[in-house]
Amino acid sequence: MLDLSDQMANQQKLQRSLAALQNAHPELDTLAALVLLALRESPPAEKGFSSALLARHLNIEHALIRRACAELEDAGWVSTQPAGGASPALRVIRYEQRYFIVFH
Repeated sequence: MLDLSDQMANQQKLQRSLAALQNAHPELDTLAALVLLALRESPPAEKGFSSALLARHLNIEHALIRRACAELEDAGWVSTQPAGGASPALRVIRYEQRYFIVFH
């Protein structure tokens, strides 16, 4: 478990990364930028990332994550496809070539 100083350092790094991404791409709203950062920090996944798992990881309502993923798809940052079955989850696949800036 992270101690308080580690948690604060992680939060500050996230805030700097989010600010840098939004400065470089002001067209992204805050939630879409946060989802993009979460995707960037996740280990590579051959079949993409589950929007439901992203929602749990970020502690944000799944419908909001789906909306952010749709915005990112419209802007060409990711592609999405249904996860399958009766689940409302999406498989989110990031486009690596869009990650050309450093988020630190």
